[in-house]
Amino acid sequence: MTGPISWRDGLPVLAVERFTLPCGLDVLVHTDRAVPLVAVWMGYRVGSSDEGDGQSGFAHLFEHMFKNSLHLAGRHHYQVLREAGATDANAQTGTDRTVYHEVMPRAALDTALWIEADRMAFFLPGLDEARLAKQIAVVQSERRQRYENAPYGPERFATSLALYPDEHPLRHLTIGRHEDIAAATLARVEAFYRTWYVPANATLVLAGDVDADEAAALCQRWFGDFPPSTRPPRRAWPAVERPAPARIVVDDRLAALARVRRAWIGPASDTDDEAALEALAVAWALPGAGRLWRTLVHERQWAQRVGVGVSAGRLGGEVHLTADVRSGVAAADVAAVLDEELARLAAGELDPRALARAVERREAGVLWRLDGLGRRASMLLSAELITGSPAGVTRGVERARALTVERVAAAARRWLAPARAVEVVTRPGRGDPST
Repeated sequence: MTGPISWRDGLPVLAVERFTLPCGLDVLVHTDRAVPLVAVWMGYRVGSSDEGDGQSGFAHLFEHMFKNSLHLAGRHHYQVLREAGATDANAQTGTDRTVYHEVMPRAALDTALWIEADRMAFFLPGLDEARLAKQIAVVQSERRQRYENAPYGPERFATSLALYPDEHPLRHLTIGRHEDIAAATLARVEAFYRTWYVPANATLVLAGDVDADEAAALCQRWFGDFPPSTRPPRRAWPAVERPAPARIVVDDRLAALARVRRAWIGPASDTDDEAALEALAVAWALPGAGRLWRTLVHERQWAQRVGVGVSAGRLGGEVHLTADVRSGVAAADVAAVLDEELARLAAGELDPRALARAVERREAGVLWRLDGLGRRASMLLSAELITGSPAGVTRGVERARALTVERVAAAARRWLAPARAVEVVTRPGRGDPST
């Protein structure tokens, strides 16, 4: 009998069986009988990239509202799940998907499926003006707490506004604008729900002490009488091109240090260039070892911290390079070093050992995520939603293994050109003269 994990070319292959219910819901089952637990991951193909004009923040607002529904008698979903023994129950909204998840004792799997079915089919009957107003207030409070009144929060808004043109769905961050969130009426919420939260637009992953036959019977019980549905089309946008670089200075009363941020529009997900830039992020900014980190933090001691982040989605991605400037150092001097390092990279100067280290860390990250049913369920769901197949869990590693210094440098020239950059300099609110 094949175990839950096998190996091919040194990479894990997760055993998966799949079926699709008549309503359109796709179900992936990863059986592992080691412990009497089941990870339940439900992903909807909707995020901030699917929001229309005046709807910024809607997908995230739904994440909050979807934690309650008709048959819970006023109780919160998390309360019911915790009472049934759930661990790691949470939800996330991104640019392309919204995910709800919990890890349940095997004996309480029915409870988790009931919860997922109830919010999928009985959300609207449990929604009223008071509940909508309460969640609008919660989301607006989250925006104030995590963005507006957090150190370096203003630069996130400034960067996004500079990267994307008017009307682009990624221009206003996943949290959305206050005016759009406040404008969420019951009618607009219903239209958004009926479009995106249909079974055919979702994938359910069950990982743990359950096999495909058991899963089919349980899913038939909770989702079997849902009417057939179809997956809604997702609108496309032309590639974003910046005609000229932009420089913005932001005063932030909560920031302790100046920060220099460079941001570029990056490649879409599941591409060779995404893998190349993710490897570059490690080669450049790994604490203690990356070249940027060594140059700015250890050798010159001009920066407190250096970071490079790569995000990718169906409409494209972003690359962010940040340096937190030490007191008494001019932000312009740090920016000059970034210019020098970008030029060196474009010329092909990248240590092959640093690239090899980045590939090894990518492989290690996949192996680490095998430890835990929840992590495996998350891997399978992400692979399905991004690549269209659960086999895509190792596609990023396979792409990374094929990288060379020349291919990474070529990707950097394509995406990190100075003419495509947005630079945002955060100046501490205390008015540090070094900035």
